[in-house]
Amino acid sequence: MIVSRNTARLLGVSAVAAVLAQQAFNSFSCYDHSLLDYLRAVGVFLLVPLLPALVSLLTANPLRAVGACLLLSPWLWFAYYTDCVAPYAGGGASLIYVAVLLWGTPCALLGALMTGPILRLAGVKVAVTGRRDDER
Repeated sequence: MIVSRNTARLLGVSAVAAVLAQQAFNSFSCYDHSLLDYLRAVGVFLLVPLLPALVSLLTANPLRAVGACLLLSPWLWFAYYTDCVAPYAGGGASLIYVAVLLWGTPCALLGALMTGPILRLAGVKVAVTGRRDDER
């Protein structure tokens, strides 16, 4: 299956937007952040883990951004569960977003690197010129 470059880029941007929406859910529903606090949290805790996805958007296979976001997303759900759902276990301030930063980054990098070969094995290719009918 050949996917046009524009479609692949749109899917990659949508995956990044989904991660940002997931962080918005965490910020606004659990932490009562303002818009400025949300943007700060994204800049401090999500910018580095999102770098593999953002760089993937500029490569020959923008679908790699989807893989990066798929492996980063569970860390955001884990942060939400830890801070907002699980009963407080004591011990002071939560440092779960350090885990998002430190463990989400290599997971996102692994997702970006593995998506290309996995898609190739599945027969999915990104068109060279942006048209679906390009078989190169």
